[in-house]
Amino acid sequence: MTVRELREKYLAFFKSKGHVQHPSGSLIPYDVTGRLDESLLFNGAGMVQFKPYFRGVAEPPSGRLTTAQKCIRTGDIEEVGDDSHLTFFEMLGNFSFGDYFKEEAIAMSWEFLTSPDWLGLDPKRLSFTVFLEDDEAFEIWSRRLKSAGLDPQNRIFRLDEKTNYWPAGAFSSGPPGPCGPNTEMFYWVEGEPPTGDYTREDWLRDDAEGRWLEVWNDVFIQYEWQGEQQEDGWSKTGMPELPFRSVDTGMGLERTAAVLAGHRSVYDTDAFVPIFEAIAALGPARRDARAERIVADHLRSACFCIADGIFPSNTGRGYVLRRLIRRAVLKGARTLGFDQVFMPKLVSSVTENLGQHYHELEDRREVIVATLTGEEEQFRRTLERGSAMLMEALAAKPSHVDGAFAFSLYDTYGFPIEITRELAAEAGIEVDMAGFKKAMSEAQSRSRAAGGMDAVYDGVEGAQLFGGKAVPPTEFIGYHESQATVQVLACQPQVDAKGRPTGRWVTALDRSPFYAESGGQVADAGAIGDLKVLDVQKQDGVWLHIVEGHEPVIGAAEAKVNALRRAAVTRNHTATHLLHAGLRQVLGAHVSQAGSLVSDEILRFDFTHGHAMTADELAQVERIVNEQVWAAQPMQTYEDVPLDEARAMGAMALFGEKYAERVRVVQVGGMSPAEPSFSRELCGGIHVSSTGEIGLFKIISEASAASGIRRILALTGAHAYEWALDQERRIREAADRLKANPKDLVEAIDRLQEQLK
Repeated sequence: MTVRELREKYLAFFKSKGHVQHPSGSLIPYDVTGRLDESLLFNGAGMVQFKPYFRGVAEPPSGRLTTAQKCIRTGDIEEVGDDSHLTFFEMLGNFSFGDYFKEEAIAMSWEFLTSPDWLGLDPKRLSFTVFLEDDEAFEIWSRRLKSAGLDPQNRIFRLDEKTNYWPAGAFSSGPPGPCGPNTEMFYWVEGEPPTGDYTREDWLRDDAEGRWLEVWNDVFIQYEWQGEQQEDGWSKTGMPELPFRSVDTGMGLERTAAVLAGHRSVYDTDAFVPIFEAIAALGPARRDARAERIVADHLRSACFCIADGIFPSNTGRGYVLRRLIRRAVLKGARTLGFDQVFMPKLVSSVTENLGQHYHELEDRREVIVATLTGEEEQFRRTLERGSAMLMEALAAKPSHVDGAFAFSLYDTYGFPIEITRELAAEAGIEVDMAGFKKAMSEAQSRSRAAGGMDAVYDGVEGAQLFGGKAVPPTEFIGYHESQATVQVLACQPQVDAKGRPTGRWVTALDRSPFYAESGGQVADAGAIGDLKVLDVQKQDGVWLHIVEGHEPVIGAAEAKVNALRRAAVTRNHTATHLLHAGLRQVLGAHVSQAGSLVSDEILRFDFTHGHAMTADELAQVERIVNEQVWAAQPMQTYEDVPLDEARAMGAMALFGEKYAERVRVVQVGGMSPAEPSFSRELCGGIHVSSTGEIGLFKIISEASAASGIRRILALTGAHAYEWALDQERRIREAADRLKANPKDLVEAIDRLQEQLK
């Protein structure tokens, strides 16, 4: 059974059990309400996007869902390349939100694994673990095993919170949140399975030696673990039950595919064979199975990250991606002997294998190739410089690599500390990590002192909102209204991160004309009664209006958006769509948005491109955008469009954005989805009704924002006009000083320079 067939069979099984298929979430951990989970770098489990459903703060489309979720976990990165560890993997999941619980979840797991109609695995080769105190799960599994003629005592084992509670080690490590015991399913992968008297200690030994391969995990979420972090761990403060009990399951696609094919390693499955064939076709100077596995795994991770709008950088997700790419390049260059850029040449082996299910891989293939090319070229230069300096230092056979020297390689030359440690370890020499960390800390202190950075974010967490009072989702009416009578439902003082009042108030309304900050567009400003609206943020479907003045009064109020400010914002937002399309016309289809800021004063647009634009390219793009403005193209908006239908229309999905199953499409030009248009994008923002309202578009700068990312700053409307007037004034002043006509300014400067010579 191929990986693709297994994925389809799993989803088909659970749909036959009444589950609704839900699309995979992004690797950027957004939940179903579009809120970013700040506690995670990556989406590492199928349940991440469903947290609002588990907590009961959002309504799921069904009490039963099933998904194939793309995941990244890098906690075991050093183990990648063995038989089972991966950084990128697919997790197949089925979820119950207040519907079925342990009995039904375990029954479905058992049926899918052992029924001849589905996977047909031999029950004698299966074992199960449950949480120490979970007698109910133990009893349910016992009945299943007895029905198959097996002794439960030899196949079901009780383990502690580190392995059989979710999150792992919840009581000792946190963090607070939905939690519950779990049960895990394992398959025996080596020869004949054990028989007779088989103890917990026997199982632990065999598991440690890799004879048992975990394939499935059922989590029974029923509590909200509450605790406080102490210096020596976490202190439990409570364990209330959630409003309803839920189930979160996950089956590792690659691991189960290996089991079904009779392989010991996930790398022997068809998920990886095409990549290994592509590596072999490039003709490596040396063959090394472990190095090829690392390259293949990290390549998959990189492709999916870039497709989801994560780009190499020196912080956060971008840093993890950069490290994965650089580890792969290092293995390819030093171990396999690739002396030229090779990663981009392997991309098609990933996109062709997985692109039919994950369309973003095919949609953004050119961006993936361009990003990997630029990153590998840059790293090879870094590697050449840093390696030469490090090898020179190691040739002297020091007792250790000085920490300050290692930091200098990192800080001055961009040479990763991980690679310094790997190369030093190959020479049998340790790196003084304490000295490295000290040098880094001192550099960070100097940076903070120079920048005067000591800001505190003023915000509120979900648990603090309105004293835990349930507030219904806000109805947004701002697409068509800028003023309305609304109901103030709740309010509370705003506090900073240290719990100190800011003097402002957080207010929730039943409906709101105010746009809440999202998608790069800033929030609307205005007033609610005589209160000044300073900011609007979204949280779990509720618009949080940050207001200034007296304490808001619960009840009816008049909400009014600052119309002039909104008009300036909408001009800039529509201009970003025109700019995006213009850049793709001039530079190529590899250009995709990589971030934006749309305010009332300026627009900032980040996009994927490997080098600086020429003056001629900038002029072409600016001309194209202004031609669309002067043509007064009509703006068409299509509401509540199924995501697949929007893709079929050719609507571009923007990097890093979280999209629901039904989306909003904004189109420039064309009178129907079938007609040619200048631009067609998925977008929840507010736009002009005609491009003519933009008035004038002017690019004022183009520069690097990050590796492989360029940034354009531009102005529209009155701001563009004022900028042009200022430039004209400066030219006239310069001409006056040279006693020349402005049109002859260049010749006057040339004459002055000749005189000076």
